[in-house]
Amino acid sequence: MVTLCAGQTERKNIWVAASDGDLERVKELIEAGLSPSVADENSYTPIHAAASWGRLEVLRYLKSVGGDMNTTDDEGDTPLFSVEDIETAKLVIELGGDPVHQNDEGKTADENLMEDYPEVSEYLRSIMGKETRTTETDVKDNDNNEEDPTNEMTKTLIEQVRDMMSEAESHGIDTDSPELDTRLRELVTKTVDQSVGLGKLLAGSDHNTPVRNDLASVAEADDESVPSSTIDDPNKRQRT
Repeated sequence: MVTLCAGQTERKNIWVAASDGDLERVKELIEAGLSPSVADENSYTPIHAAASWGRLEVLRYLKSVGGDMNTTDDEGDTPLFSVEDIETAKLVIELGGDPVHQNDEGKTADENLMEDYPEVSEYLRSIMGKETRTTETDVKDNDNNEEDPTNEMTKTLIEQVRDMMSEAESHGIDTDSPELDTRLRELVTKTVDQSVGLGKLLAGSDHNTPVRNDLASVAEADDESVPSSTIDDPNKRQRT
């Protein structure tokens, strides 16, 4: 905790007060002579703190006493880069925040917020006249699906295999029988002529292993997500 003067070691500093929405404490410190844009050792300002936590009254007050809504930290991020909801983003812009400002990495606030707060990013893009990323992504995905018939062919093949195995069981035919596996391979071979993806699957399979085992792997594929990293700052309160 940053000590502002003797006797205040147990009291909130201006960055924590701004994060907590403690307007009276913020006023007290400003009236004692602190700048509304004063930065801590990590270049974090009360305006960044209030923007991050959506403390609208604190933001209005800091602006009224000379706070700069485009003040930057040591990475070139303005308070707009810290917002987590649309209401706060609207206020920061109303108070003078610049949505086209670029940080030291050349990113604007909407680009910086896209991963963690996509709805805020889309709002910022809309007021900047940019096409939304959601629309661009949806169009790209739809185009890819229309251009690649392999997915539909794979689904159809798996359904045909299941039907063939169900029919065999209903006639008392062992699903592990060589005869059934031969019929399955013939079905796959026919489909391979029209599907590059399944052709690779069959080419890599072991002929001593029933082909239905290879087909099962197609239906069980899944994606894994990677958590995003966080930055530690003693004056940035962690949400619980």
